[in-house]
Amino acid sequence: MNISEYIKNVELVRSKILDETEKIVMSNEDKITNLNIIKIQKGIGSDSQLLRNKNDKFKGVYSLATQLLNSSKTAGTEYTFIETGDFVSNFQLEISTDLTKLTIFSTGEGSGLKKSFFDGYSNLYGLTPEDQSILNYEIIYPELMSFIKQYL
Repeated sequence: MNISEYIKNVELVRSKILDETEKIVMSNEDKITNLNIIKIQKGIGSDSQLLRNKNDKFKGVYSLATQLLNSSKTAGTEYTFIETGDFVSNFQLEISTDLTKLTIFSTGEGSGLKKSFFDGYSNLYGLTPEDQSILNYEIIYPELMSFIKQYL
């Protein structure tokens, strides 16, 4: 490949790199949202702090009534978020139109009390700094480098 062909390929890669990054992110949606879900299951928020509901109506632990209704839950233990219907199974990603921001959310928050419960968490969605590093260096970077190496 001569220098003019190489420059042409560099320009091509440069013009397609954001679209390719978007494609990589969307093709790895499950891996990325799972990073968030794993932290939620551990009781950790996107800010690396413990998940705490700011709504006083919700104590963050299972009640005796919940235990009596569901023997797999123990009164006094923290919510696990696992058995909340469509919440975990409906995690999704959205990329801003300028391709600079990635948003994680769930369409399974429901309505009424269930929606109020989820609205009480300000750090429920998103990736911790550690998970952002995994996203950038273990998910996006290898696939992006493969794309670039096709042309350069």
